[in-house]
Amino acid sequence: ASLAAFILCGIFFFIIKINFANDTANNQHTQGLNATDKYYLNENYSEGDLLITKVPGLKDMITGPIITGLDPSLGETGAPITMVEFSDFKCGLCQQQEQILKQIIDKYQDRARLIWKDYPENNEDSISFQAAIAARCAQKQNQFWAFHDLLYQNSNNLKGLTFLKIADQLNLDRAKFVKCLDDDNMRQLIKDNIKEANALNIKGIPCIYVNNQEIIGEINLEELERIIEITLDNINN
Repeated sequence: ASLAAFILCGIFFFIIKINFANDTANNQHTQGLNATDKYYLNENYSEGDLLITKVPGLKDMITGPIITGLDPSLGETGAPITMVEFSDFKCGLCQQQEQILKQIIDKYQDRARLIWKDYPENNEDSISFQAAIAARCAQKQNQFWAFHDLLYQNSNNLKGLTFLKIADQLNLDRAKFVKCLDDDNMRQLIKDNIKEANALNIKGIPCIYVNNQEIIGEINLEELERIIEITLDNINN
């Protein structure tokens, strides 16, 4: 999904011919592209000998997260600070870290934005992966963050029945929700996030980016505020 946006932008910047059929399932993955999308591209990337056909890897071309309207977000779209979190609903530390991220959103308001990226177990049969799909299905009914909060509250008891109970609790259209759980497009959204995380060489979670600056592991509120203040100063100057 989000990889489609990257590939389109990559073509524009590098003027290369890429066969990206294997990276995107269908045209739906290009929906949500707009002027607020951001790409942290590797300016030192080179194709080498132009006479030799070369298909670049994603990790060769990006230096930060791919930001499109496809991933759930909180805060102002045009905010100068974009925090991207790669996370998993089975990760207790991620849940704790996110409370700090939400405090940042509350404090900085229109100057900060939070984007969620799924980084579950890379196994479609795992409850971790299935929880990610369930949350994206809630996103289709504009209830991602409420569903997300309830998933974390039930992180020790995640199963298919839990997803349905949460959907009912939020008054989601159950028939649409159940159908969505088997939607290949939803699976592809998760897979694209995983590919992106792997291309960025993310080794563990929680992992946060402040614009294109990577923060590995836990960070407290004071440290994150300091990073954001420095980033805002650099932008303003």
